[in-house]
Amino acid sequence: MKINSSIYNKLMAIASEAKDQGLDELSSAIFGAIGPHPVEELEEYSYAQLKQDIHQDMWKMATRLMYYYDVQKVNAEKLDENLVAWGADLIDDLEISMGVDMIVNGATEPKLPGENK
Repeated sequence: MKINSSIYNKLMAIASEAKDQGLDELSSAIFGAIGPHPVEELEEYSYAQLKQDIHQDMWKMATRLMYYYDVQKVNAEKLDENLVAWGADLIDDLEISMGVDMIVNGATEPKLPGENK
């Protein structure tokens, strides 16, 4: 996932400053999340795709825990119910913390037929 150059550059500066201040975990997390370069042109990316990607990423976190604890069996349906619920809460909380208007479609939301682009 790539982000626009404006926020990319701001996050690069934040990560660099965090590194200078010895906040290595924060710095490393930001550098790892933003990737090697920004995207110059936004591509269509729907809210449904966002939720699907977060759901998949939460499964990745769960499997890391399974590996760490050497889990031998798991109730995948129950785990998935929790991941879906936590994912919805996570999205809501992150939208609030970023000051995003949750009613307004994101800039990458595909336009409906007849909508201005």
